[in-house]
Amino acid sequence: MNRLEQANHILYDLGLMNELNKYGKPHLIGSVKMELMAWNDLDIDIENESMSLDKLYQLTKFILDNFNPTWYEAKEEINEQGNKVWFHGFEFYLNNELWNVDIWFLDKDTIEKAEKYCDDISKKMKDNEQLRNAIIEIKKELINRNLYSFDKYTSIDVYDAVLNKGIMNTDEFMDFYSK
Repeated sequence: MNRLEQANHILYDLGLMNELNKYGKPHLIGSVKMELMAWNDLDIDIENESMSLDKLYQLTKFILDNFNPTWYEAKEEINEQGNKVWFHGFEFYLNNELWNVDIWFLDKDTIEKAEKYCDDISKKMKDNEQLRNAIIEIKKELINRNLYSFDKYTSIDVYDAVLNKGIMNTDEFMDFYSK
């Protein structure tokens, strides 16, 4: 199974999407939505403005019971706009491969902005496998060098480099973005 097939297995065969539908409307975002997966990572935003601690505990129980995570975090926080948001993050093994799942409960406007961003990236790559491959390869190499994280380089940096600056490999990326 390739990464996308494995992602679908997690989402549908293992019941994650069915469970998430109980809490609001799930939206796949990020690399799985754009088919730019360089590693085993799922990002899901859920429209839900009525999340509660009880619901957080229910979803926590489902995740712990069904995925046996090696790492798990759930929290309520206030975002930059002053809105309450909820986060569930966990890592677990599927077929001896580590997977990361990030689930955010957000307002509809925030999710629409994230989806528009993903759609814009997808449109820029439409029918251009060279761009798609460059993005995936740069992301993979940054991961291998332990340079792919929130405080170093992110997917957004890679998308900007390839799609807006014409950078097509990791060496060019490092030269341009040396942080």
